[in-house]
Amino acid sequence: MAIEQMKSLVYKTKANDVDEKGIVTVAVNGIGVKDSQGDISMPGSFDKTLTEHIHKMRWFLNHKTDQLLGVPLSGKEENGNLVMVGKINLEKQMGRDVLADYKLYAENGRTLEHSIGVSAVKRDEADKSKVLEWKMWEYSTLTAWGANPQTFLVNIKSATREQVEEAARFLSKAAEGKYGHSDERLNSFDMELKKLLKALDGANIVKCPYCGKEFDYDEQAERSFSTQVLENAAMYARWIAEDRVSEEMHKLTPEIQAEVMAVLQAVNIMKAGGVRPTEQKALVELYTEKNIQDAMTYVRCPHCWNKVYKTMTVIGKTGEDPTPKNEPSGDTHEKGEGGGKPEQTKAAEGTFDLLSLGDCFAQ
Repeated sequence: MAIEQMKSLVYKTKANDVDEKGIVTVAVNGIGVKDSQGDISMPGSFDKTLTEHIHKMRWFLNHKTDQLLGVPLSGKEENGNLVMVGKINLEKQMGRDVLADYKLYAENGRTLEHSIGVSAVKRDEADKSKVLEWKMWEYSTLTAWGANPQTFLVNIKSATREQVEEAARFLSKAAEGKYGHSDERLNSFDMELKKLLKALDGANIVKCPYCGKEFDYDEQAERSFSTQVLENAAMYARWIAEDRVSEEMHKLTPEIQAEVMAVLQAVNIMKAGGVRPTEQKALVELYTEKNIQDAMTYVRCPHCWNKVYKTMTVIGKTGEDPTPKNEPSGDTHEKGEGGGKPEQTKAAEGTFDLLSLGDCFAQ
């Protein structure tokens, strides 16, 4: 019978036993219960693979094949669970950190989750959801700070304030440093704790959709369509002096180009004295930062420099809709979305004085 494609089955650990030598006993799958993929592992479904393939199995961290955590020693079905015994490689810092995680969770009445990589060999003909025989390839310890340092916050984005406070207390214990974590891991605990505490104080913790990092939205300089227009209009004089107007304007999106030229045209009209004072005031008001139409304000991710909107809040004052509406086709530059930081100028604050753009615009 053909072996099915390998799949990962996530299981919340019932219990674990850890010793100082890195021997970990953990339940990695349930027997007779429907799993995350809708399958039911029937009693005896792991017997053959544990007998014939245990020497080929691997123990990974977060299913990353380049993060070999340890070696599986044995496995058996026991009390309705598939129980694996393995030895963590304590010669690796990664292994020492994971062992510290097991201790941290156990002392605080919690358990890490685990996942197994398996392929179904034989199913019940009458009920295909019942697997009679599995081939097991590996099992993984899933950590909150492993493959994705932000998973912890993502998991509680819909939590109550009480749950967030409890998470903060847990992280505070983790950051004490008594479990043997590396300095790098302790720093990650401290960073997560600070974000949780900020969220409790009403900060907007947002998640970048590109790199997955989370940060305080309010700590970054907020940008908008209008700030881009005014910044580029202010740079126009420099481009003229350096003979690269065409090159720089070509980098801008059509929306930005049009508004930049409109601003410069208004400046030229005012410099030439072609309008009455009342009309000049109207032009200034029309092309101030406050009055240029803002399609959507956002900040730049401090990690990958892509756009992040306040509506992408993970914890804090959530927006009504995570999908930006009427967004300009790009941020200043039409091509590329994160290939390094573009040249920056200081954003205008309050009312922008068009006359300050420079006499070089007057013809």
